[in-house]
Amino acid sequence: MTRRGSLIYYLTAWIFGCFFMSALVWGKDMSGSTENLLRIRSVFGLLFFCFYGFILGAATAFLGAFLLRRTMKALKCKTAWHWAIAGAFLTPALVALVGRLGRHWNDPGLPRLTLLAIATYGTQIVLEAGWWLAIPAGAATGYFLGRVQRAFDPAQHAALGATQPSA
Repeated sequence: MTRRGSLIYYLTAWIFGCFFMSALVWGKDMSGSTENLLRIRSVFGLLFFCFYGFILGAATAFLGAFLLRRTMKALKCKTAWHWAIAGAFLTPALVALVGRLGRHWNDPGLPRLTLLAIATYGTQIVLEAGWWLAIPAGAATGYFLGRVQRAFDPAQHAALGATQPSA
C-alpha cells in the first residue's frame, strides 16, 4: 500500500466508477426495452455491462480520479459531500470531452489510433445512452473517493496523533 493511499484511491475510482456507470447505462437500457426479458437474461446483461465497463471505462475513471483529487486539493475540500458534488460536475464534463475526442479519433478519414479508440469507447457508449447518467455515477464515485482520501490523509493522522496521549 502506498503512503497516501494512491493505490486504493485509484482502484476505488476504477471499480466504483465503472460499476456505477455500467449499472446506470444498463438500467436505462432495461427501462427502455419493450421486450419481456427473463430475469436471468437481465442479470446476465448487468454482468455483461459491468465486465465491459471495467475494461472500456478504466482510462476515463483514472483520469477523472486524478482530476478530482487535484481539484479538491486545490480547493482544500475535505468532506465527502464536497467530493460528491464536485464529482457530479466533473464527470459529465469529462465524459463529454473524452467522448467527443473519441468520436473524432474514430473518424474513418483519420489514421487509426487503436489504443486511444479503445480508451474512449466507453465514454462514447455513455454519450449515446445519455450524458446525464454521468451525474449520479460521478456523485456516488466522488463520495467514495472523498472517503478514501480522508482515510489516508497524512495531515489528518498527524493531527490525531498529536491530540492522543502516548502510553
